[in-house]
Amino acid sequence: MERIQKNRSKWREANLEESWGSLSFFNRSQRGRISMDMADDALDEYLPSSRKPLVKEETIEEEYIINDNNEDNFTIPELPYGRQLTIDIKTTWGDHHYVGLTGVEVFSSMGEQVQITKVTADPLDINILPEYSKDPRVVNNIIDGCNRTRDDVHMWLTPFTAGSHHYVYLTLCKPCQIAMIRVWNYNKSRIHSYRGAREVTIKLDKNIIFIGEIARACGGIEGGTESFGDTILFTTDEDILEEVSKNDEAFEGELLCEAEDEHVPYERPSTADESEDRPLTRAVGVIPKDSQLRPETSFVTTINNVTAYKTKNLELNFTDTWGDPHYLGLTALEVVGRDGESIPIKLSMLTANPRDVRVLPGHDHDARTLDKLIDGTTLTVADEHMWLVPFVENKNHLLTITFPEKVLVTGLRIWNYNKSREDTYRGAKIVHVKIDGRQISPSTGYLIRKGPGSCHFDFAQEIIFKCNNNNNNEKGFSPVNHAGGVETSHDYEAVQMPCGFIYQFQLFTAWSDQYYIGLNGLELYDENLKQIQLTENNISAHPVCVNVLDNMENDVRTPDKLINGINDTNDGKNTWLAPILPGLLNRVYVIFDQPTTVSMIKIWNYSKTPTRGVKDFALLVDDLLVYNGTLESVTPGARGIIPTCSIPQKYHTVLFTQNPDLVRKEKHTIINNQAGEQDVQLLNDKKIITKYTDPKKAQSGKPVNQGL
Repeated sequence: MERIQKNRSKWREANLEESWGSLSFFNRSQRGRISMDMADDALDEYLPSSRKPLVKEETIEEEYIINDNNEDNFTIPELPYGRQLTIDIKTTWGDHHYVGLTGVEVFSSMGEQVQITKVTADPLDINILPEYSKDPRVVNNIIDGCNRTRDDVHMWLTPFTAGSHHYVYLTLCKPCQIAMIRVWNYNKSRIHSYRGAREVTIKLDKNIIFIGEIARACGGIEGGTESFGDTILFTTDEDILEEVSKNDEAFEGELLCEAEDEHVPYERPSTADESEDRPLTRAVGVIPKDSQLRPETSFVTTINNVTAYKTKNLELNFTDTWGDPHYLGLTALEVVGRDGESIPIKLSMLTANPRDVRVLPGHDHDARTLDKLIDGTTLTVADEHMWLVPFVENKNHLLTITFPEKVLVTGLRIWNYNKSREDTYRGAKIVHVKIDGRQISPSTGYLIRKGPGSCHFDFAQEIIFKCNNNNNNEKGFSPVNHAGGVETSHDYEAVQMPCGFIYQFQLFTAWSDQYYIGLNGLELYDENLKQIQLTENNISAHPVCVNVLDNMENDVRTPDKLINGINDTNDGKNTWLAPILPGLLNRVYVIFDQPTTVSMIKIWNYSKTPTRGVKDFALLVDDLLVYNGTLESVTPGARGIIPTCSIPQKYHTVLFTQNPDLVRKEKHTIINNQAGEQDVQLLNDKKIITKYTDPKKAQSGKPVNQGL
């Protein structure tokens, strides 16, 4: 990546004062670049290690990037022969406690699927933990043939220990030449798919036949086999692959599993657990008979507080935009099934009134037609992938989905109109939902989040149907009731609590690093001063992390580390770091599906290399500026009374309340209004004065010219 312009402009001639000022500014702002101490420099990761022995701290940066040398030098063999398969799982896609698989299939050079007669694992399964004894997620499930599924009673799950090996041993019915191995990764849900295997080594009779990465499963049941894991080919012979395809039932042999998926309840994943204890998990396919399940003939089915409506006809009535008086549009729409999956929709199932913008004269060839809602392109600013209709205030704008048979639906997944920042005001704002003619939305309708006008993050919004819809979706900025007669800090003036969908942190500058900027963590608190539990779906950044750089693919300092609860740390593996790119403002997004009120935000600055910490920043809520300030950098080498113990890292607080108890508690962490530093330079007869002169002694020296 080119960081320095090839051609430098010629310096303009300046007087002596300007030259001194320029040199002085360079000395202040570029001191870090001309320092002889290269330790922990911004380019540490790329400098050769042969110049001097590395101390322990300097090796940490290198550990963030996975060593792929073995993978680069390895060549997959042609039609390996053997009987005993060993799969060595080394890492997951992000889960720190569990790893699992859904299935494994093996095909021979004759094209037939090879029967697996024996399977075992080490660790065996989740039942080795003291909290479990009869969990159905055992290793035999990976050869039960039910692979295209979200039902985890057909999956294998075992405890995961970072840095250890997790083996799966498979014995084939007979020795053979292997043409293809398909690994179906763990697929319980989109969130739980992070338990899937990532880095694996596969051996056949102790000979390595594969080293690499298995793709993460999608968390649904739609899509090709590439959406569920990876297919490893050991031949390019077209005749062999043709025979394999004749016996591969991956696209047509999972109907039974899909039917079973329909009866699996939705288990919401736990979020941002701050403890290091292994969280409890359960197989949702095992449902107690006395669970709160209504008969399937009922209009509404409720399991574990998830409401599912059985319907054949779904009507959406869009009644308002975000401000445009003439047009209303969407980018994409999905109907969410019982387990969070997208229910397939065909164009023949859709009707709209008005149908699209072509009903207007002169728009006969406009590309923004109804079919664009389901064309699969969701993250885009190209309006040829969007749907647009004429908008008339106080009129209905109907979109009806008619399924061929009754299905269970739990909500909607909406990508709002996103052509540009200005055109996002054409996006739908309010939708009323009817199922088989019955109103299930609140009387005010569901509030749809406005599109961002960019593709910095996945702007999909999930609207979950509930039986009791008395909540008011039109929450906005509401004044805070201040306690009368209570004196609060005079150094900090709280504003009213902001409420919105998207909290955007704009990071203007780092403390002195010219190439990277980062944070350790974020915590947001609601109007009741309780911490808001965030998941990976709530956090994003742009640029997302250092992995956007060339030759940087496996760095672990990703946005999810901002909300993993490990904030007081000097370990870079639990921080977020992004490059500073020319002409691009660094941003961190906290995204909600419903308007969320925030009373307090805690921010931990980047500690591994304090010069990379955030300095100047601003906070916007739904594109409205609500705060700006300066974060202090982390003090390097701060120690406690005991030399081997570090003092807790200070966090910084942004308060949106004048609660007296909270103000007193956070008194020393509140970000106060700070006056910017000023550099003053004194010149006497065009000479920089750097030393103090006693005025009394000066009187006995050279006389002062009073006329100057």
